[in-house]
Amino acid sequence: MADRISIPVKTVGTERWGQLSMLGDHHLICAETVKLKDENYSFAGQHRVRLYSFKKNVHWKVPAGVPLDVTAVAPAAGPPRREQRR
Repeated sequence: MADRISIPVKTVGTERWGQLSMLGDHHLICAETVKLKDENYSFAGQHRVRLYSFKKNVHWKVPAGVPLDVTAVAPAAGPPRREQRR
């Protein structure tokens, strides 16, 4: 994986949260296990939201138009592993 996305971090109380809402209004997240942890979770500004737990193989679909930054990614050191095995 070579692309990178910067996510703003917001501190709410004593916890740090990645603020995905800065990247779009709609997000798709997939995982092997998804559980509702709290139906009335109190978030920043006393907003009531739902708190979910995502486990195993968690991925977030990058919304269209989100800029990807590859400037800080080091180039590959050698050929892909599948070519090294030949």
